[in-house]
Amino acid sequence: MFLLFPLLVFAVKPDKKTEPEKVSKNELDRRIELVTKRILEGDIPRLTSDFILADISLKPEFQRRFTEFSGDISGRYFDLFSSFLPENNPVDIHKLMDEAVTYQKPDGRFGDEKLAFETSDLAGKQMALLWGNGRLLVGMMKYNHRYKKSEVLAAAKQLGDFLNGITMNCVNPEVVERLKDKNAMGYICFTQLMEGLVLLYDETRNQQYIETASEVYTLLPEPGKQHSHGYLNTLLGTLMLYERTQNPEQLQFVKSRYNKLVNSPEYLITGGVAEYFGCFGNNTECRDEGCSEADFVMLSLQLWQTTGETTYLERAENCLLNHLFPNQYETGDFGHHEIDPAFGIKTAKNTPRAWWCCNFHGCRAMNEAREIIFTRKADTLFFNLFLGGNYNDENLVVNASQTKCESNKFSIEVEKARDNQFLAVRVPSWAKNVFVTKNGKNVNFTLKGEYLVSDNPVKKGEVYEVSVEYKLKWVDFRRQELTLPIETKTKAALFYGPYLMSADSGFQPFFDSEPNGGNYIDLKNLGKFVPKYAPKKSKMKNTYLQLEHFHSDMYGTFPVILRPLCETTWQPPCNARIWFDVK
Repeated sequence: MFLLFPLLVFAVKPDKKTEPEKVSKNELDRRIELVTKRILEGDIPRLTSDFILADISLKPEFQRRFTEFSGDISGRYFDLFSSFLPENNPVDIHKLMDEAVTYQKPDGRFGDEKLAFETSDLAGKQMALLWGNGRLLVGMMKYNHRYKKSEVLAAAKQLGDFLNGITMNCVNPEVVERLKDKNAMGYICFTQLMEGLVLLYDETRNQQYIETASEVYTLLPEPGKQHSHGYLNTLLGTLMLYERTQNPEQLQFVKSRYNKLVNSPEYLITGGVAEYFGCFGNNTECRDEGCSEADFVMLSLQLWQTTGETTYLERAENCLLNHLFPNQYETGDFGHHEIDPAFGIKTAKNTPRAWWCCNFHGCRAMNEAREIIFTRKADTLFFNLFLGGNYNDENLVVNASQTKCESNKFSIEVEKARDNQFLAVRVPSWAKNVFVTKNGKNVNFTLKGEYLVSDNPVKKGEVYEVSVEYKLKWVDFRRQELTLPIETKTKAALFYGPYLMSADSGFQPFFDSEPNGGNYIDLKNLGKFVPKYAPKKSKMKNTYLQLEHFHSDMYGTFPVILRPLCETTWQPPCNARIWFDVK
């Protein structure tokens, strides 16, 4: 047994990325499989080649939503499926790309060639085209990186030259001011071009693309009323730019904007943000967006790998488990949910499953999270996220899987090990203790930074059992942990280990049934865990907690079962309370 306490973690950049070859139906695996099946096989809409390319073909017979964002869906499709290769894809991605490049206009753009880009003309329609072209440029570069097709690179360079050519007009201060608060068709549609420009520089070494990106990031407006997806994606592009230039001002810009965001009312208890900035400062209801939560996860992971600062890893984990996961619907889709800042998630008048963007971006973020479950540095393999996954290179092959359908127990099997390879298991701040055994027996691990590192090299055939004891923590609106007992009624949220707990109407309909205005949870009884109530397919049977509550206008106490918010994915949309009155 190892008693844990907060320590500084060291950077763990991978020598080689995890290869997701095995699908063991761990929690993350099955979510990726669910959204992938939705994209490849789902109806309403069915993603045929014509449907995907409608935003750049602009053929009237294939008119669909958001074709004015020319390249948005088509670019995201290439982005996702060039990096992540699903089996039995009904769309031939190579034929799709061959057709896509035929729709490029003579000046290099994709989309409406009649749109003028003079300073006085720049407005929402131009911004929408730039947004889509930016997503398409990323997709083209991801495709070219894997398949090395000269015609694709040539088209990408022509698009990059078009973007360079309009930059002078777009960076005009009057344009920045005019478009800074125009939401999804605002100035962030221009600043998000950075990700594609940096990837284009990687292939061409054309310094002009770096110079354009270096000018653009400084013009990112403050959050204001902006679309959070574009804002966060611009920060991710700026961080990518820093990794090429090593200009400390660029890294400081990202860290400063990031830290300002997480210390503002925009940063939610779920670890994510709303679709648009500005609503929570007014204490009003609004909604989230799967793309924004995906961006926050990817940006936080990249900041962690760049700086080695544990805070970023834990924020990525918090957003992944408590916002991106519950953002996913039972159909596999990601999208939007109505958020009440004093309640939690509420059912919407419609169910916005955002097949046009969030499915692709959500799947991309989950795949990036899967790649860093294990990372390797020198002779040590690090187990970073407590999710099932595997690692595979010429010297080491390991597979981690959940045991007994519990979120805090893992079996790490060493299938191949050459030379002296060591295992390191992360020590998270949300854990009381971490226990590691080998083949069922105690084994020596030494705490180094925030990882337990094996004293001896791992060997083929060994199985390491990892068990994490979770902390149970109530926090108030200020994110401060409550010290129990408390005498007065307080509004609080409950974390069990890394998971934000909820009472949802789909699983626990009684708690918020009328009358409920005076409901409160009795903290004199800290409750008991009841895995028998977890659904059969649950991978979190250890997290179902039964507490007692007082219900309005009734005498006596009644049971209420809290469970992780992310468990709501596996049922139809429902209300999910995460803020409780407690006493």
